[in-house]
Amino acid sequence: MTKENLPNLFQFLAGYFHEDWRCDNETEDDVTRRFITESPSETVAKVKNEINLVLNNFYNEKEMQAFLFDEIKCAYYYLYAWPSGKSWLEHVLAVLCEANEKT
Repeated sequence: MTKENLPNLFQFLAGYFHEDWRCDNETEDDVTRRFITESPSETVAKVKNEINLVLNNFYNEKEMQAFLFDEIKCAYYYLYAWPSGKSWLEHVLAVLCEANEKT
């Protein structure tokens, strides 16, 4: 998988979880919620689908880290707060789904 295969996830993670994400948001969940409010619902749905693709295709944490940090260029180091990329992405997906339920 490459960022070209997952353009919406790339834009979300690289664009919102950039190196200065804390300047714009207090928490990681705030980053995701800001993305939801600033994005069309179709884009949010595409990101959810692309997260599911990643969750279903990466079984190894080393590969997940290489994908998220090197390929996607996510600057948020989730390992400070989450035991794995899988657990973090599952949480992000839950926040995205929760927002959809409220709208």
